[in-house]
Amino acid sequence: MRQGREVAAHIERVLKVVEGRSRTPPSDPAADRLTNSWRRSLNKHSIDPGLSTVPKVVTAYELREHRDRLETFMRIAHEGVERLHRELLPANYCVLMTDAAGVTVDYRTVPHLERDFRMEGFRLGTCWSEESEGTCGIGTTLTDRQPTLVHRSEHFRSHNISFTCSSAPIVGPDDEQIAVLDASALYSPEHRESQLLVYQMVVEKARLIEDAYTHYSLRKHWILQLGRLAEFLPVETDYLIAFDDDGRIVGGNRRARNDLINHKGRRAEFLHDLFECTANDILIAAHASPGVPFPLRMFATGTRLFATLRAPHARSQQQVASKPAVIADEVDAPRGFRHLALGDPRLRANVACAVKVANRDIPVMLLGETGTGKEAFARAIHDYSTRAKQPFVALNCAAIPESLIESELFGYRDGAFTGARNKGSKGKILQSDGGTLFLDEIGDMPLSLQCRLLRVLAEGEVVPLGAEQPIPVNLHVICATHQDLPDLVRQGRFREDLFYRLNGASFMLPALRDREDRRELILQVLQEECSAMERTALTIEHATMDLLLAYSWPGNIRQLRHAIRYACAIVDGPQLLIDHFPHELRTRGAPILGAPPQARLALSAVADPAELRDGEPLGEKCLLLRQKMLDALRRNHWKVTETARQLGMSRATFYRKMSRLRIVAPNYRDGDERMASNN
Repeated sequence: MRQGREVAAHIERVLKVVEGRSRTPPSDPAADRLTNSWRRSLNKHSIDPGLSTVPKVVTAYELREHRDRLETFMRIAHEGVERLHRELLPANYCVLMTDAAGVTVDYRTVPHLERDFRMEGFRLGTCWSEESEGTCGIGTTLTDRQPTLVHRSEHFRSHNISFTCSSAPIVGPDDEQIAVLDASALYSPEHRESQLLVYQMVVEKARLIEDAYTHYSLRKHWILQLGRLAEFLPVETDYLIAFDDDGRIVGGNRRARNDLINHKGRRAEFLHDLFECTANDILIAAHASPGVPFPLRMFATGTRLFATLRAPHARSQQQVASKPAVIADEVDAPRGFRHLALGDPRLRANVACAVKVANRDIPVMLLGETGTGKEAFARAIHDYSTRAKQPFVALNCAAIPESLIESELFGYRDGAFTGARNKGSKGKILQSDGGTLFLDEIGDMPLSLQCRLLRVLAEGEVVPLGAEQPIPVNLHVICATHQDLPDLVRQGRFREDLFYRLNGASFMLPALRDREDRRELILQVLQEECSAMERTALTIEHATMDLLLAYSWPGNIRQLRHAIRYACAIVDGPQLLIDHFPHELRTRGAPILGAPPQARLALSAVADPAELRDGEPLGEKCLLLRQKMLDALRRNHWKVTETARQLGMSRATFYRKMSRLRIVAPNYRDGDERMASNN
């Protein structure tokens, strides 16, 4: 517990610096950065420097969402985090990694100090953003995008003034901030210089993780590994540069982008713009002495570097044969959308329209069945927009109890209700200020809150629970639902004015069963899951692929990913069979989509009821066909046209067999003659 006099002295020091009554050394850039951070903490984020509460911890559901978004990155970063922890453990430092929102997604503690660290707020799910904690290693690193050492009383909040934190950013190949690596200690010497070695170790490990992730992200291309000394190149890489078969530069690690590719305001497009040779010369040199560093001279400066060449990541013959269209789409796709499979024409049309409205202050409504990738599409719009560097905040209106949605969305002041946090909560709307607010399952928002949301959208301000004055807010709202909102409006369960306020641009995401790129999508998910499990590439047996293509996938892409993940986990050999997939795919695998011709023929030939007479009992084969037709009709809500198409029959043939097999629609039994009009 911090002493009262210590807290009071800290508050006085903060106020003096922020108000300009105390000056930091003018020649110390680090001190200037911390001073600016203190000013933001007090003036912009309205944080009380005297607060002694532990940092905010997100819910288990929110933590799972934060970790899921970084699943592949965390797998790659794991070894770097482990190494840093092993090196610093004797000195009683914990190691943590946060995402770009400042939420701790990976954490290594000190065993005999675990309870002490936890009591101070060091744990999975803790949020260390500057908006929440003020000046701290992670929060200031996220804001400035620079490595940061915050030692003891340099922290803004009094709760943190006994800690020492060394943090470094991890940036992706597209210059987006992915994570922050941090080493913190509860107790440390008074002098700041005592932390410089730990600080440098954190910076080096962050660079190692960043380079490893860049290498993974660019693995489909040729990769030059460059260094100033040939002897060090096998164990330490200064620069990574990726290029395609034409010698066009497609990316590199951060140092290569800053020092080589972008030089004096000009960007090198091809290798021959960068070096005194062509891509073909480099390939010949690498082939002549595989694995041996060869010299390259910079075109602009004459500097000599040494290089080794890595070939594109190998893919199985099946994947190579089926992926070129998707790879081309990924290369041509707008920024932010490149991780999505865009082989379906309707999805490509959605993307083409989405990029036109992303920066036009137009609210977006995403429609589609559950699991079709609505949140991924929303995040892609955010990442493409000019708000990409600002927060993307998601709230699932169906996953939070009705009694908590109001406080989660609008926030509250301290003491607003029993059980409220001492310092209050900003709420999702204020957290997304300047960025994007994604409201999933908007149809489940209580009617009582819809009016308050409408006011936020109309007036650009929000009033937290217990507050008297509105707070200005600037955000882009994207909503998603699988429900029929116009029908909810007619029922009085959704406000009509809010519906039209949210429905500025709407996009219908196709169900997986309706997508034309199902095969490519299945192979892409398979490749991603194999990489995540560090398995060699697996293939899918032809008959099994036919069944996967024919399956209806009611859970869409989410169900597909879980099914393939399960199959990859249990298979022992190099090929996936239908027996490796979850039970429902094996028991409900009747051909229902674009089934192979032989499957359609087998179904239509089960029985021919043409010769049945009125009142004559149905034979075993006819009963089997009747049951298959009934199952398909129920699955399609008795829509004959769709069912006939799935079963490979013409509509006329299907109606004829319905009549002769004595299949009567439920609404016909009730005397309602509307069935035909629905088809």
